[in-house]
Amino acid sequence: MLALIVDDELEIREGLRTQIPWADYGVEETMVADDGDTALVIARARLPDLVVTDIRMNRMSGLELLERLSAERPQGWKGIVVSGYDDFDIVRTAMKLGAMDYILKPINADELGEIVTRTIGQLRKERIERERQSRLQSHLTSALPKMRDEVVRELIEVPYDPYRETRILHRLRTLELDWLLAGHLALLLVEVDDLKSIGTREGSPLEKELILFGIGNVAKQTLEEDMPHHAVLVPDRKNRWAIVLSCPENGWLEACKELAGLLIRRANQYVKVNVSVAISSGCGDTKRLHALYQEAEDILMQKAVYGGNRMLTSLGWENEAERDVPSIAQTDEVLDLVRYGTDEDIRTAMDRFVEMVQHWGAGHIRDTQQRIFEWLLSLFKKAAALGWSDRSWERNPVIVWERLEKFDTLESLREQSEQFLLAMAVDFRSHAAPPSQIIQEADKFIRAHYAESLTLPSVAAEVHVTPVWLSKLFKKEMHKTFLEHLTDIRMEKAKRMLSDVQYKIYEISAQVGYKDPVHFTKVFKRQTGLTPKEYRRLQGIADE
Repeated sequence: MLALIVDDELEIREGLRTQIPWADYGVEETMVADDGDTALVIARARLPDLVVTDIRMNRMSGLELLERLSAERPQGWKGIVVSGYDDFDIVRTAMKLGAMDYILKPINADELGEIVTRTIGQLRKERIERERQSRLQSHLTSALPKMRDEVVRELIEVPYDPYRETRILHRLRTLELDWLLAGHLALLLVEVDDLKSIGTREGSPLEKELILFGIGNVAKQTLEEDMPHHAVLVPDRKNRWAIVLSCPENGWLEACKELAGLLIRRANQYVKVNVSVAISSGCGDTKRLHALYQEAEDILMQKAVYGGNRMLTSLGWENEAERDVPSIAQTDEVLDLVRYGTDEDIRTAMDRFVEMVQHWGAGHIRDTQQRIFEWLLSLFKKAAALGWSDRSWERNPVIVWERLEKFDTLESLREQSEQFLLAMAVDFRSHAAPPSQIIQEADKFIRAHYAESLTLPSVAAEVHVTPVWLSKLFKKEMHKTFLEHLTDIRMEKAKRMLSDVQYKIYEISAQVGYKDPVHFTKVFKRQTGLTPKEYRRLQGIADE
C-alpha cells in the first residue's frame, strides 16, 4: 500500500508522516506534498492507494484535488480528509467525491489509526472483489467462443429437434447470436485438400494443426474485413471450417461465390495450401442449417470428379459463371485493370466505387477521404513494385491528400480517384505486355497441362494476372470463356484418341482431364451431339 499526505503546513504534514505507525497498518511507503498541484503530479505518477489531504490549502484545495483524482481514477484508492469544525458542508462534498472518512483538527493519532484501519480494510476488500470480477470476466471471455462454437456446431451437425428449440433460442440470444433467428442463412464449408496426407509427411507433427489454425485465421480475417453481413465461423468435427452467414435475398449466391473465391486465394497465398469451398444450394432458417450442412458435405465429394482448390456448388463448378468485372476493393484486380484494361474498362469498374466506400462505413467526410487516401496509396505501392514509373506520391504523399481534401462528395471523390487510375494506366501501357500475349501464354500452358485439374485461378497464377482479369481477356480476345476454351482443347484431344482403337474410353477420359468417365461422356455429348461410343462407330471402330 502507498499513502500520500497532502498539507500546506510543514508541521502537520511531517507530523502525520513520522508520528503515525503507517507500517503497522500495511502501508509500505508514505509520500508527502505541500499543495494540491504537487499532490496531483505525484498521484498520477505513483498511483497511491490512500490520500490523506487537508481540505483548505493555498492554490488547489483538497476538495479540488479529490475531484480531479476521481475523474482520472474512479476506483482503486480512498481519501481521508482533514478538516476544521466549520467545514462540514465541504466534508459532505468530499465524501461524494471518494473520501472514505474525515478527521477533525487537532488530529488524534489513535482516531486517525482507526480510520486508516477501516479505510485500508475497505481497499483490500474492493481489490479482492475487482480481482474476482476480473477472473470471472477473463473466464467468460475465453469461454464465449467455445460456447458459440458448441451451439452453432449443434445447429449444423445435429438434425433439428423441436424439443430442443427453446433451449437453442435462449442460448443464441445469450451468446449474441440472435441474428441467426432472422432466417435467410447460407452455409459454406471450407476443407483443406488432401489433409490426411499432410499428417504422413516428414516434418513437424503439428503441421496439420498449424494449417487448420492458419485457415481459420484467414477465414476469420476475411469475414471481418470483406463480409458486410453477419457471419459466424466454427470448426466442425471433421477438420473443416463451417461458415454460416446472413445473406440478402437478392444476390446471396454471388456474395457467397465472391467470399469463397477470396478464401481460396488467401489460403493459397498465406497458408500455402489448396482448399475447396462448398456453397449450399439455397438459404434457410436455423431449422434448415443441418440440411444445408449435409448438402455442403455432399458437394465437397465432387472434388473427386472436378478436382480441388476451387469453389463447388450443387451444379459442380463447370456451370458457374466466371466473373469478369474487376472488384475495385481488391488491389490486385485494380492493378490488372490499369495495366491491361481500356479507359472504358476503368470507368465501368469505378461504377462500384460508391458501393465500396459505403461498405467501409466511414461516418464523416474526413474519414472517407482518409480511407480513399489509404486505398490509393496501397495501389500506388503495388503499382510501383510492378514498374509504375511515377514516384511523386512517394516523395510527397501530402500532394495526394491535399487533392482529395478539396472534394466533399462521393461523386467528386470518385472522379478524382478515377483520374489517378487513368493516369496510372497511361504509364503502364507504354511498357506492359499486350493482352494478346497474356492469352497466348495462357493458351500455351493449357495445351501443355489440359490433362491436369486446371482451374481459372491456377492458370491465372501461371501468367501473373488475377483470375477475374484472365476471364475477361478470354472473352475479349478469344470470344469464349476460359472453361469453354479448356473444354475445346480436351475434346480435340479426345476425338483424336477415340480414333485410335488402342485406347479404352475410361483411359481417354482420364488422359484428357476428366476423372469420372460418366461426366466425360456428358461433356463430350454436349460438345459433339454424340456419345464417345457413337463417335467411334462413325469412325468405323467397333464398340468396346
